Amino acid sequence: MAGVCRKPVLFLPSCRARSGIHAYATYARSYKSGGINLSGLPLDASNNPILSAATVKPEKVNHFELGLKTQFLDRRVTLNLAGFWTEISDYQATVTNGQLGVLRGYLANAGKVRTRGLEFDSAFRPTDRFSFYANGAYTDAKYVKFVDAPCPPELSGGTTATAGQTPSAPGTAGGISPQNCDISGQRLPGVSKWAFSYGAEYDLPATLAGLDGQVYLGYDGSYRSTFSSNPSLSAYTGIDGYALSNFRLGFKAKDSWNVFGWLRNAFDENYYEVLALQSGSTGLIVGQPGDPRTYGLTVSRSF
Repeated sequence: MAGVCRKPVLFLPSCRARSGIHAYATYARSYKSGGINLSGLPLDASNNPILSAATVKPEKVNHFELGLKTQFLDRRVTLNLAGFWTEISDYQATVTNGQLGVLRGYLANAGKVRTRGLEFDSAFRPTDRFSFYANGAYTDAKYVKFVDAPCPPELSGGTTATAGQTPSAPGTAGGISPQNCDISGQRLPGVSKWAFSYGAEYDLPATLAGLDGQVYLGYDGSYRSTFSSNPSLSAYTGIDGYALSNFRLGFKAKDSWNVFGWLRNAFDENYYEVLALQSGSTGLIVGQPGDPRTYGLTVSRSF
């Protein structure tokens, strides 16, 4: 197993371009410590442990970021924009070794990963009673090099190929499965190319139970595009994009009570949070559905 330890090495300070506008540049060097495989080593063709796989090299991260942070119109408008580029070398991942018809998984250095993209966040307060926000991100995250990755389920389940054998086409009953797959250039699991969040709140002065405060109505929404839920792209573990909407209605007294009712996933969207291959199985895929429409009441007090 490998311990996690990330240590930034260098940050470049921001500079003031003009009143209310700040430009910045950041470079960070981080790492994840190396480790030892404790759950069993892969075997070679003679059924002996591959000792070179006993240890895992440290994972190294280089992160670059350029951005702008702005506020204007008496701080009623906030607009921030950032571009980022992250490269991870000696990326630690679970790889496979096919021996005696078994795909054995173990931790190893898979190669290189790159994540890059743009993100923005904004907030607006046109009046003292009304505010809204919108945030978004475009992310291009992929394996630059991963040549011995676990294969997707449609390429698993058959007899593991040995030297000189050609793997069967996907879905071939009783066919020959590759020992591992080259997924260089494929996108990382769990990362949507597009993601957005947005919302608004409106309030009115009110008095309740002798307490002066505000009645407010709020909305928060989010959207994410399709993403893969498996390290290797598969026809069975891709998750469709979905949008969620949440509402809240309540009363808050200054420095005192806050009472509000809330409604989450208001339109009862059906979606999966993850689709995972069951360990030790070559055909079972387990899905974790997202929460259905739920509602409730929250009461809090500040002291």
